[in-house]
This record gives sequence, C-alpha cells and structure tokens, in this order.
Amino acid sequence: MLNKKFWYSPIPSIIWVLVIAVGSFIPSSRIPTVVVSDKWIHFIFYAIFSFLLFLSSLSNTKRSNSIVNRWTYVFIIGAIVGVLVEIIQHSIISGRQGEWMDIVANCLGLFFALILSEIIKSLTASAP
Repeated sequence: MLNKKFWYSPIPSIIWVLVIAVGSFIPSSRIPTVVVSDKWIHFIFYAIFSFLLFLSSLSNTKRSNSIVNRWTYVFIIGAIVGVLVEIIQHSIISGRQGEWMDIVANCLGLFFALILSEIIKSLTASAP
C-alpha cells in the first residue's frame, strides 16, 4: 500500500483527473450502456475527486488552516475541472454533449464529499 505522504500529495488528484478525462472524452459510441443514471456517475467521480483534493489540501498548512480555505481550494478546482470537461465534450468530442445537469451533479458530488471529509477529519482529530 502507498504511504501516507503519497495520499496527502496532489498526485492522486492528478491521476483521478486523468481518469475523469479519459471517461469523459471517449466517443459515446464506445461507452457501454450503464443501468444507473449518468448523473450518479458524475456525482461519485467528483466526490472522489473532492476527497483527494481535500487530502492534498491538508498537506499545505496555509490552505488547511481554515475550513473556508480548504473548501474554496477544493470546490473551485473541482468546479473548474467539471465545467472545462463539459465544454470540451460539447464543442470537441464527437457524439458527446455537455450538459448543465452534469455540472450540477459534479458540484453536488464535490459538496457532499467536502462535508463527509470534514466530518471524518473532526472524528479522527478527536480520537485518542
């Protein structure tokens, strides 16, 4: 298993952005049919991205000093990535369409994971 230093670095977030990009930029004809709503997939992928960004924010003491700094860092980066992916899908990728509701699902995933991350952080900080 990778060490703690790795998980608190930006590397997992960067790898996950590549996973999101690959999944988002594949032409629609090559995507298998999925039973769940694609909005749930957006939600889950961006929740994971949010959690990884949250971990990387903790390694930088300037960023992690306040909840506002952490949330701003995570949410702005996550939202920018989500919007850029949708714009690229809509304007460049054949057979793919950018959707506003995908951006909403992305942002909800970011927000949910931020809340969960803060709860986990507070529980682990108070543990003996």
